[in-house]
Order: sequence, then structure tokens, then C-alpha cells
Amino acid sequence: MEMEEKKRVSWANFDLYCIIRYVIKYFWMVILSALIFVMGIYLIQRVALTPKYTSVVTFSVTSRSKSTQIGNLAASSTVAEQFGELLSSDMVQRAAAQRMGVSSFPASVNVRAPENTNILNMEVTADTPEAAYKSALAIMECHSEYSKPVFSAVVLDNINGPTIAAESSSGSTRNLLLQLSAPLGAAAMIVLLVMTAMQADTVQTSVGAKQQIDGKLLATIYHEKKRRTLRDKLHRKKTSLLISDPLCSFYYSETIHQLRVMLERAHEKNHRQVFVITSCSENEGKSTVAANLALSLAQKHRRVLLVDGDMRKPAQALIFEQQIERGKDFGHFLTEGFTEQSLLAAVEHSETSHLHTLFSASVRRRKMESFSADSFRPIFAALRKSFSYIIIDTPPLGFFADADVMAEAADATVLVVRQDLVPAIAVNDAIDTLNESHSEFLGFVLNNVHSFRAIVLPSGSSRYGYGYGYGYGYGYGYGYGHNYGYGYGRSKSKQSSGKSKKKSEEDSSDE
Repeated sequence: MEMEEKKRVSWANFDLYCIIRYVIKYFWMVILSALIFVMGIYLIQRVALTPKYTSVVTFSVTSRSKSTQIGNLAASSTVAEQFGELLSSDMVQRAAAQRMGVSSFPASVNVRAPENTNILNMEVTADTPEAAYKSALAIMECHSEYSKPVFSAVVLDNINGPTIAAESSSGSTRNLLLQLSAPLGAAAMIVLLVMTAMQADTVQTSVGAKQQIDGKLLATIYHEKKRRTLRDKLHRKKTSLLISDPLCSFYYSETIHQLRVMLERAHEKNHRQVFVITSCSENEGKSTVAANLALSLAQKHRRVLLVDGDMRKPAQALIFEQQIERGKDFGHFLTEGFTEQSLLAAVEHSETSHLHTLFSASVRRRKMESFSADSFRPIFAALRKSFSYIIIDTPPLGFFADADVMAEAADATVLVVRQDLVPAIAVNDAIDTLNESHSEFLGFVLNNVHSFRAIVLPSGSSRYGYGYGYGYGYGYGYGYGHNYGYGYGRSKSKQSSGKSKKKSEEDSSDE
């Protein structure tokens, strides 16, 4: 029953901003669809639809004895209708065909008699303007042979025509259809893109995250602009989004502090010290979340260490704009060995933020593939002695096994999920992987959330103002690729560990 509720589609799962952004991203398909519709309608009109040309003749029904009109208007209207039936009859058309010297009449005749008038309008339609004109002229010349015996008291007087058609009689309709083809094609593609965006099953809202993801939502971090000042915008400078920056928004900082409380509870109740921060894919903002979480903890506790465990694409040194000294990085101690003194000597400390950091340089892929949970346990054990909180930034789960391996040696894990990026089923598979490790899966963070409501409503009016941006904006290194590498199974979230026996105590530097 619970699974059926999760599969049920709800409008609360979708955000208009994400749908509009998806349509804009693939707007080239909208333009292409409009052009294809225009070309298709034009070709159909040229090949399948033969243009028709109409010659118009206007008659009036008058008395044969006098040039005046028939006195009784109703009678005149009736006679005009009868003349119309005669002009469009087969015998008149056969006579007109003989006069033209053809075997069959090459046009169609439509006669209209406006109500309560003695006027008669004859429209002769053919494939060419010349055929339409000659057909109308032939009917005018031969119809009197058949009308005189029937209508002895009245006669048809030619008021106007026959006209020569300058353009196709269906030209206006064809032009209108051609003009409408572009917006119709664009609208059809927009509808298709909207349906595709809704079928993507990505996490777009906090409500949807609770329904789609098999885990606890720890925090929702809303988008924060990277270029905060006019100078940054003019120079297109991207800066790291750290809570230590005085320009960062209040809502952004408060959300990070709320997330910090979750880790403090796990530390106090279950003695969790080593926390792995990971994601399903790249560019979800896990490195920035890890850095800010460590900064928030360091504001309250003095023994906090941030470790860059992403040895394939290290980011923390770039976020904090620090240089990495070879031989004193996390990857070096894993591959070459360490002593407790050398490990602590490599840890850098900031006097302003009170944060301890252990950066990492890139490690060769072959060496990374040889790492196991036992490779990390000794170094984590050495760090546990000196630090109460250890935040580990790892590579994405979807590309490498590093995060899974480090989760085996850690105490707890947190998954960062960026809005509208990874399908919910891939997120659930990642959570299943974390639940199978020995560490406790605390929950997930919905990151970089753009809300249409937050854009429309003015600041401060029930707005979800938690600003937050993803990533750190440095163009360096290499990408992880594009395949998520997940299966399609699901499993229930792993339950938390048992109750703790006593609270952990901070040393004097923490107080």
C-alpha cells in the first residue's frame, strides 16, 4: 500500500520553474518543430492540393417587357432561385462544353441567390484562371436557349463579370494554414516537452522528495546566486558559496545550521564521529554542502575536521582557495602509509573559522581501485582520537565505489540530491547502497532548489528563502561521465541504530 502511494503521481511533485527550464533548455526543438510543420504544410499544399481559380458573374432578374425590375420582390427572389438551378444544371453545362469544343465541362458551377433580392451570383471554379473565365463565358452565351421557353416574362441581365481570377480561390485559406503551421508545430513540441519533463521522475519539490525518495529529508537548500556583486557579474566571476562569506544570505546559513543539528544529534545519541557526504551524480553540490557543514560545526565545536576524500576530482582546496602540498595530502597517506604525528602535522587549521582541513590531490585510478574499507579504517581511527566531528567529501556513488567503500569505514552517511537532475529511482538505488553499508544512513539533502513560487512572491512573504547554489564554479579537471550506473530495484530505508548508552563528551577545547 505504501509503494502504491509513492508511485501515485501528484501535482505537488512538480515545480513550474523546472518544467519551464526544461522547455527552455530544449527550445531548439521547438524552433525545429515549427520549421518542420511549415515545410510539411507547404509541401502538402504544393503536391497534394491543386489550386482552384474562380470566375464570378453577377446577374439581375428583370422584366422582359420593361427594363424595370419585377415589382414583387418575393416573386423576383423565387425566379432568381429557379434561374440558379438552371445555370448549374447538367444540360446547360453540356451545352457550354460543346460551345468550348471540349468533351466535358472543365469547371464546377455554384449559384447563390441572396434572400429577398433579384440578384444572382454565379461562381465558376476551374484549375486555371483561363478555364474558369471561358467556362463562365460559355454559360452566359448558351443559357438563354433554355431559359427563354421557361421564363418568357423575365430575363437575366449581366451586371458584372465574368471576372478573371488573379489568385487561387483557396489562396487565403492556404496562406492562413501556412501561417498557423509554425505556432501549431511549436505548441505541439512544447506540449511534448512538458510531458517528457513530467515523466522524467526527477525530484523537483520538497513534497515530491518525501513521496519519491525512500529516506528522510534532512533539509531543503534553496538556490543562491553565485555572482553576488555587480563586479562579479561584469567579470563573470564564480565564487565559492560558503557561510563564512558575509554576502551569503541569512536563509542559506540557517539551513546549513539546521543540517548541522541533525549531525549533532547523531553524534550525541549514537556517538557518530565520521560522516560521509556523497551524491548520486556530479554537480549536485556535495562538496559545497560538506564544506559549509564543516564550517557550521566549527563555529560551535573546535575539534572539527574536513577531509577531501574525492581523490579523483578533489575540490575542497579550490573551494577554500588553498594550495596542496605534495606528501601532506589525504591520498598520499592512504597510498604511502602514515604515522599519527605526520597525519596531524598535515592538517591545516584556520584561526578565523576554527576549521581543520585535510585536503587531497589526485590519485591514480589503479591505486584507487585497490582501496577497500580496511584501507580507510586505520586513518579514520587515528583521526577519531583528535577530532569529534570528521566530515568526508567523497566522489559520487553513481560512478565509483569510493563512497561505498568509505561508508563502510565511516559512522554515518548523508546523500546530497540536486533538484531536477537525477531520476528518483537512481536516488533510491543509491540509498539502498548506503543502507547496505555498516554506517547509518541519516537521510538526504534536497539541494539547489529553484521554486517558481519563491520567484513570483516578493521577498519575505511566506517565501522559501533558503538560498543556496551548487558546486564551486571552477572549470578544472575532468568530468565523471554521464551514466548513473544504477539498477532499478528498491528497498526500504535502513532503520537507525539502537539507542545510545551515554552522550559523548567534548574536551575542554569544545566548550
